[in-house]
Amino acid sequence: MHPLRLPRMPRLARGFTLIELMVVVSMLALLSALAGPGLRQLVDGQRVKSAAFDLTTDLLLARSETLKRNRIVVFAPRGGDWRQGWTATANGIELVNRSPLSANLNFGNAPVSISFNAFGRVDVPANAVRVNLAATDTSNRTQRCIELDFSGRASSRVGSCT
Repeated sequence: MHPLRLPRMPRLARGFTLIELMVVVSMLALLSALAGPGLRQLVDGQRVKSAAFDLTTDLLLARSETLKRNRIVVFAPRGGDWRQGWTATANGIELVNRSPLSANLNFGNAPVSISFNAFGRVDVPANAVRVNLAATDTSNRTQRCIELDFSGRASSRVGSCT
């Protein structure tokens, strides 16, 4: 042996073999395929929940503004479609301006517009019990009901409006 050369060490494994790598990749593919549908349902549910929360808080804000200003506030969807967002106006002044929502949402039982009078109450036809607006995803798995009682208070709950 030459005095300046170090003795050779046995070759140690320094990485993954192709077979080990393919096994890990296939296991990850299998796990993601199993988790995909559940994750999709979770995302759809969160979109519905977020839209219902936004709508409820904006309705409460519109009612608060009508009481503060002692004016009629009209709460209406953009272009007649609640998925395109909504606005609340009082005497031409825009109080709430919500941008378009996800295209995966449907709004059922939706009124053309909601009008709060100067006392904060909802102006509805005499035969209506309450104003309901149902937000659902396209698969109808996740549903939330936004209700306005005659006093103008908005509430959101899980389930369909019945």
